[in-house]
Amino acid sequence: DAYNEDNIFVAGTDQFSYAAAVEGMMVRERPAAHIMMGYFYAESLLLAETGSMTGAIQIAGTDAFTQLPFFVTTCDYTLMGEELYAASAYLSREPRMLGSLKGQDIGKAFLIAAILFGSLLATAGWPFITHALAAH
Repeated sequence: DAYNEDNIFVAGTDQFSYAAAVEGMMVRERPAAHIMMGYFYAESLLLAETGSMTGAIQIAGTDAFTQLPFFVTTCDYTLMGEELYAASAYLSREPRMLGSLKGQDIGKAFLIAAILFGSLLATAGWPFITHALAAH
């Protein structure tokens, strides 16, 4: 019912023509929210700054660590790194996806505990860790 053929168009084929088209839409149409998810290059600051000037709520997510500072400073909410991928599982509440997240968290907790335990042993003077990890 809400489909309108006139709303479908190509915004651009490269980053700056896309950014210019989307910025124009932000200023003209003044949406209440901007949601930017995915991998961004130099257009991240252009889009986020224009969105900030329109007063819209902005939610951004990227795993491009070089673009995170721009999103953090100009957006209301930012999903950083793997949070971008975890958001899908969190919002859908799909048991398989949530189980995958829990498994990853358990693995990370185990790895952190092993690093801390190894650091304590090395600090206490036990050479086992150093000898076990040395190249022979």
